[in-house]
Amino acid sequence: MVDNVRPPGFEPIIEAVDVVKTYDTGRLQVQALRGVDLTINRGEMVAIMGPSGCGKTTLLNCLSGLDEVDSGRISVEGVDLSTMSDDKKTEHRAKRMGFVFQFYNLLPVLSAVENVELPLLVSGVSAKDARKKAMDALEVVHLTDWATHKPAELSGGQRQRVTIARALVNNPAIVWGDEPTGDLDSTNAAGTGRRPGARA
Repeated sequence: MVDNVRPPGFEPIIEAVDVVKTYDTGRLQVQALRGVDLTINRGEMVAIMGPSGCGKTTLLNCLSGLDEVDSGRISVEGVDLSTMSDDKKTEHRAKRMGFVFQFYNLLPVLSAVENVELPLLVSGVSAKDARKKAMDALEVVHLTDWATHKPAELSGGQRQRVTIARALVNNPAIVWGDEPTGDLDSTNAAGTGRRPGARA
C-alpha cells in the first residue's frame, strides 16, 4: 500500500511528470527518458543510480533546465520550466542551483578562487563579497593555499573540490551532482558529504 497523504509542511522542490526525452542520432532514435515521474521534497538528498548510459545525466540536465524535454512537465520550486525563457532559466540556475559535474567544467584561464566566485558575480554579488565567500568556500574544502592556482596546476581531486566549493558558494536551494566525488579520496569524499547545505 502506498501512503499518498502529504505530511504537514510537505513542499516539493522538484516535480517531474511523465517526462520523455529522445535523442535522434540520424540513423536511429534513442529514448533516454521514458515517462519519468519523480518528486523530491525540499531538504531531501536523493541518489539516482544505474549503469552507464541509462539516462542519469540526461535526467539531471532536464530537471535543471539545461536541456529541453520532448514531453511531460518539470517544475522547480513551483515554477514550470516550460514557462521560463532561456535567460530566466540561466538566472535561476545561477541564483538557486549549484552544479558538481563529473568533468569539473572549470574555466582554465581562471584561478580556483575566480572559478568559485563566478556564480556569485553572475548573480550580481559585489566583487568584494564574492571574493570573501569564495575564499570561505575554498576553506571548507581545504584549498585556501591553492586559491590562486589555475585548474591545470591542480590535481584531479583538487579540481573536483574546487567544483564542489563553486556549487555550494551561493548557498543554493538545489545542488546537482553528476558523480560528484568520483575523483576524491575516501577521506575528502566523506567530509564533503557532511557539508551543511549539500542537498537535493
